[in-house]
Amino acid sequence: MVRIRDRIASSHLALLKFEKATTNEQSASRTHNTCHHHPPKTVNMSSVGRVIRRLGSSRKLHAAEMISTDTLISIPEEAPQVNLAPVDTQLNMHRFNALFEEEMGVQGPKGCNEASAEWSAVGHAAATGKSGRVIHNLQEEVARLKRDSALWQSRAEESQRTSEALKVQLQDTADWLRHEEQVHETSLKSIERKERKIEDLRAELHAERTKRHDAQIVVNETNEAMRVERQNHHRELARLQEEAKYYKNMYEVLSSTTKRDKGELHRRVDEVWGKVYAMSDTQTKQTECIDRLMVIGDQKDREIDGQQERFEKIIALHENYKETKDNEFRDTINRTHANSKRIDDTIRELQETRDKMKWVIRMSELQETKQAKQQPTPEPSSSS
Repeated sequence: MVRIRDRIASSHLALLKFEKATTNEQSASRTHNTCHHHPPKTVNMSSVGRVIRRLGSSRKLHAAEMISTDTLISIPEEAPQVNLAPVDTQLNMHRFNALFEEEMGVQGPKGCNEASAEWSAVGHAAATGKSGRVIHNLQEEVARLKRDSALWQSRAEESQRTSEALKVQLQDTADWLRHEEQVHETSLKSIERKERKIEDLRAELHAERTKRHDAQIVVNETNEAMRVERQNHHRELARLQEEAKYYKNMYEVLSSTTKRDKGELHRRVDEVWGKVYAMSDTQTKQTECIDRLMVIGDQKDREIDGQQERFEKIIALHENYKETKDNEFRDTINRTHANSKRIDDTIRELQETRDKMKWVIRMSELQETKQAKQQPTPEPSSSS
């Protein structure tokens, strides 16, 4: 943009110089109308050519800048185009304009009264004695100078019209440049707003990712705690099962021992009763030994009572031992059930906590999606 502005300023300065040169040429043409004998000067077209080339290069540079800014900044609407009036680069200076010849033919005698009076055929011939041929040549020279003056005036007016057209084009170009600067500033502000919005969205995304990462860490810690608790539960359950198996084996051993002792006792009791029956059978045969047999019977009865008492004590001890071991085993089973229930409650609470966390994460995602849908998309700023 700065380069375009510099080129336009240089073009404007060149136009001012060209106008000054045309003004000087007009003043010089007026001095030529005083009929002095000077050779005609050629028009300096280099300044006009430079102005036209600079305007063409500024147009090309401006078109290139416009294409680059359009590629860098995406404007939804097309930028307004400035259609400049076409200017003919040739000033038609090689043509002869008969309109000014008539005007100069009318104004010529007024400007050259002294010259015509001085170079009249009669007066000059009478005063100097010059021949008529010299006078005729001088008149042709005066006519040629008049034609050159008319040509210079037509060229000056053509240059003036070209200068006016170039001024209009320069003004249109300056207006278009101001409009492009406004559009560029508007686009930069829109880009800054979008960049700030993108930064806000990135910050929200980072916060959400951090939140999800923390939640995932909590879930991993909870899963690890559940795994450790489950392993401890399995180890405790295996230990309790081993203890239960040990006590069960002990109970089976004691039960088999008790059964064996009870069988032995019953066998002895049967043997005793067999002896009693044998003694009762022999009582009839040995009447003389009744007292002795009664004593023996009393003695055996006492032995039987002692054995019965010992048997009952053994039974009582066995029942007490069995009840004690049953109570201990029942307490162990109750503790095992209580631990299992507590572990189930802990696992249920962890599952509920995990479901709540999943629900909270799902609700936050739905809320973010809803907010993203409800937020209106910023419309791109249209160039005025």
